[in-house]
Amino acid sequence: MRALLALSNGIDAVVNFIGKLASWLFIPLMLIIFYDISQRKILDWNSDFIDSMFYLSSTKLQELEWHLHAALFLFCLGFAYLKDAHVRIELVRDRMGPRSRVWLELIGCLAFLIPYSILIIRYGGTFAERSFATNEISAAQTGLSHRWIIKAAMPVGFTMLLAAGLSVVIKCLIYLFGPTVLKPQVGYWAGTHHADLPDDVADRGPITD
Repeated sequence: MRALLALSNGIDAVVNFIGKLASWLFIPLMLIIFYDISQRKILDWNSDFIDSMFYLSSTKLQELEWHLHAALFLFCLGFAYLKDAHVRIELVRDRMGPRSRVWLELIGCLAFLIPYSILIIRYGGTFAERSFATNEISAAQTGLSHRWIIKAAMPVGFTMLLAAGLSVVIKCLIYLFGPTVLKPQVGYWAGTHHADLPDDVADRGPITD
C-alpha cells in the first residue's frame, strides 16, 4: 500500500507540475487579447496603422487566442481535478458518510472519468494525426497554419486527466482497504470541501471513519 501511495504521489507531482506550467499561458493569452483590442481602437482613428510593422492580422490573433485558451484548459484538466476545482453537485455527496463519499469518487472515476478519458485519447490522437498528415491549416485565408498542434493538445490534456483519475483511484482504494495509519494521507476525497454546509453535516466526523 505504501508503494501504491508513493506511485500516486508521483503521478500527482507530474500532473501538478504540468498544470502549473500550463497556467502561465494565461499571461500571453491576456497580452494578445489586449493587443488585438488595442490595435482595433487605433485603426478607428488612424487607418494607416494597418501598413505599419506593428499591425498583426486580427484573424491570426483571434485564432491564437483560442489556441492558447484551449491549451490552457486542456493541460490544466488533471491539475484542476486533483485540486477539486471542477464543478460538483454536492447536494447528495456532502450528506454522505466519509466511506460513502470515497466509494462514490471511486465509482465515478472507474465508470466515467477513466473510460471517457481513454476514448478522447484514442480518437483525439487520430484526430491530430489526420490533421498532421493533411497539413491542415485554418479555414480563414489569413489564419494560422499547423492546425495539428492545437488538436494534439486534446489527447495530451486528457492523458493528464487520466493520470489524475488513476491517482485518485489509488488513494480511494488505500482509504477503503488499506491500513488505518495511511488514511490521513489519502482521506481528502472522504471529506467535505465547502464552507456553506449546515453544521450537522460539516461536523459529521473525521475523515478516517
